[in-house]
Amino acid sequence: MFEEQVWNTLLQNGPFAALFIWLLFKVTKESKEREDRLMSHVERTTDTLQRIEQSVTGMQDEIKDIREQIEGQ
Repeated sequence: MFEEQVWNTLLQNGPFAALFIWLLFKVTKESKEREDRLMSHVERTTDTLQRIEQSVTGMQDEIKDIREQIEGQ
């Protein structure tokens, strides 16, 4: 009796279950692709910020040297 109920439920909901599973895999795949794009963007942004930091540090050092030269005169 119970097995018949299970089979009947599967047969009645089969197309919806298949659709749900397909949708689940599709959304999972799209989420993975979105996450990969986001991580790529974060890595590029991090590299750019590191280069900016190096430039600012270099500029600070140059300004410090110029101040020392001006004060020494």
